[in-house]
Amino acid sequence: MIQSVTIKGFRSIRNMTLALKQLNIISGANGCGKSNLYKAVRLLHEAANGRLSQAIAEEGGIQKVMWAGGHRAGDRAKDPKRMILSVDMQDYDYQMEIGFPEPLISLFALDPLVKKENIWLSGYQRRRMSELMERVNQAAFLKNVEGERMSYPMTLTQEDSIFGQLSDPHLYPEVSQVRETMKNWRFYHEFSVSSNSPMRVPQVGIRSPILAHDGANLAAAFETLRERGQSESLYAVLEKAFPNTQFYVEELGGRFQMMMKRAGILRALESAEFSDGTLRFLCLAVALLSPRPPSFMALNEPENSLHPDLLPALAMLIAEASHYTQLWVTSHSPDLAEMIGHYKEVQHIQLDQKDGETIVVAMSER
Repeated sequence: MIQSVTIKGFRSIRNMTLALKQLNIISGANGCGKSNLYKAVRLLHEAANGRLSQAIAEEGGIQKVMWAGGHRAGDRAKDPKRMILSVDMQDYDYQMEIGFPEPLISLFALDPLVKKENIWLSGYQRRRMSELMERVNQAAFLKNVEGERMSYPMTLTQEDSIFGQLSDPHLYPEVSQVRETMKNWRFYHEFSVSSNSPMRVPQVGIRSPILAHDGANLAAAFETLRERGQSESLYAVLEKAFPNTQFYVEELGGRFQMMMKRAGILRALESAEFSDGTLRFLCLAVALLSPRPPSFMALNEPENSLHPDLLPALAMLIAEASHYTQLWVTSHSPDLAEMIGHYKEVQHIQLDQKDGETIVVAMSER
């Protein structure tokens, strides 16, 4: 479980620390920075997967993701501009500092420059005695399996986290554990439901306990959930969302396709005929009720393209999933937050923007 996240210098987030509970709803007006906060947390996950520079490139490069506002009282104005991403978990704390590359040395001016990385045992106020890994530029020291502080034998590349370059992970079990924990976080931002989406046509079916980030393996993930005997909650949620409707997977020579039977319609409908909202809700249901739940999952505006009548079922779905997974839900809908609160205790974090900076204006539990 994530205890807290600290983001400094990322887009509209100058300096923010959020303590997290089991179920967290983050809301606010358009443009207040909700998605920036979501993307900053996702960047930690991308770093653990060895995709830090690629993920930043997808956002437009390092200049696009850095804080663009001015300095405040107490800022280290003389220090180089830095972005800091930090997470406190139950057993370990991790922090990464990212800066700008040297423009006169290389043409790769949009690459990040990882300046520092650290891992500590939790509960020791990040002291040297609890430090498991210290990286400064391209050199690093790690505690090995014997508990000895060792110089990492390889020179690290500047543009990526040590997680993407760590060899012989069995020699550094605790550092490897932090990496695996963060790699296994899941993020769902949007699902591909266009007319040429993979989920609208039959796909080769392989066992899929985890829904892909874009929902491409929906049919296989749905069938995996059903066959593993964990479909009771799935069918209960779908019945609430779509009364008198049956969803199932049709097998076509090893290829799987979602099908739907609805009262009053004389033939079954193929996934190509599903509405966008129906496909999105199916993706949310299969993602949240995964038979292999992650320790942490983030959803960005899950109510998008859903009719208001589906919100009660979505609230029930999110509350059910929060029994097994710590959830972060970014939402525009105050109604959704209120509905979720009827099922499960929720921490509701409300954001706003002041002078270009994302700020927390209210934090409550219900």
